[in-house]
Amino acid sequence: MELIKDIVCQVYFDGKSTEKIFELLNLYLPKYEPLNLDYTSRMDSEEGFSSNKEMIDYFVNTDHVAQTFYWNQYIDNPDRILFGVNITDDNKTVFSLTIDGTIKLAEIYLNDLKQRLNSDIGVITFFNPAEYENGLDFKMKYE
Repeated sequence: MELIKDIVCQVYFDGKSTEKIFELLNLYLPKYEPLNLDYTSRMDSEEGFSSNKEMIDYFVNTDHVAQTFYWNQYIDNPDRILFGVNITDDNKTVFSLTIDGTIKLAEIYLNDLKQRLNSDIGVITFFNPAEYENGLDFKMKYE
């Protein structure tokens, strides 16, 4: 089977949840590299973040802000998973797993992510993530 680099599996989640983000992050990348605390900043001040959880909480608990996060794991990661979370400005989330693998493996990851998010809405793309304006747009395009 042909190994394909940068297969992107994206799934819609109807809401925002710090718990769900960290649950899936720890599942797919149990030895993930934490984000730098200057990865992003608050929309309303220059105050920094003291932890990854505080950073995620801020974007989950602030309405109508958009922010994308990506985590990597450099050891014990044979499928080279990159875990992504796109919090959209309409208070939805699109989760992504970018892998190196086969189409069959990508379908397994996509279906697993759909099941864990209780979602029927997802798409597989190659190299670049799917294009969409916000959560509703993703839902309408890939339902």
